[in-house]
Amino acid sequence: MGKNLTKEERIREKEKLSNAITNKMAIAFVALVVGIILLVRFGEYTVPSMAMLVCSQIVFGLLTAAALAWCVVDFKRGTDSRLKIVSSPFVLGVMASAFFAVMFYPTIGAFRVILALIAFALLFFVYEIYAADFFLCSVAMIVSCIAAMVVNNAGFAGYNILANCIAVVVALAVSAVCAVAIYIMNRDGKLKVWGKVIRKPQGGSHILVYVGIAVAFVAVIATLILGYLLYCMAAACAVYAVIAIIYTVKLM
Repeated sequence: MGKNLTKEERIREKEKLSNAITNKMAIAFVALVVGIILLVRFGEYTVPSMAMLVCSQIVFGLLTAAALAWCVVDFKRGTDSRLKIVSSPFVLGVMASAFFAVMFYPTIGAFRVILALIAFALLFFVYEIYAADFFLCSVAMIVSCIAAMVVNNAGFAGYNILANCIAVVVALAVSAVCAVAIYIMNRDGKLKVWGKVIRKPQGGSHILVYVGIAVAFVAVIATLILGYLLYCMAAACAVYAVIAIIYTVKLM
């Protein structure tokens, strides 16, 4: 995008960006609905064979790797993908979500995979619309909720201790990285990620996002110790909803 745009050019640029975001959201919603229908179909009416699952895992794994390579190439070229409907980050998000679904379907079941896919779609919407600090809070929240679904899950019978340790460590690591990134952005007024500068959002509530990240991780530990997954996730989601409402009001 040029540095010296006229007022009319800036307006047209904003309209193009808004249209691109709207189209990508529509595609993401359609992909989410199709994925849910397929998971419900498999969960209620058919039992996929092991060969089908392995083939699906290989196919979506290769597609995810190809999308990741595309992202790396675009990054090195400095490609601006904001105005593209089918951009490399968008394709990577869709392929990675599908890969997650086929990888964890046999262990955590269709219902929890559907919840995770809805969370991924929500994360995409937040990334496109909301401020950077709320997006980082959303990342920590969603990773922690997925970790809570993994701990003490009967699908990992025989590997429960390993699965619990990995889930807690991943949730802690992601929460810490997101919290540190928000702190640096708040302290310096910007955050540099892979050569790109993310400016500190105006009017954000950093205390709220810190609370959200902490509550999400506590929900993982509470699920591990107490085993009440539904109640722990409901508490974390309630806190997240309050933060989302506050940021939505600020956005308006």
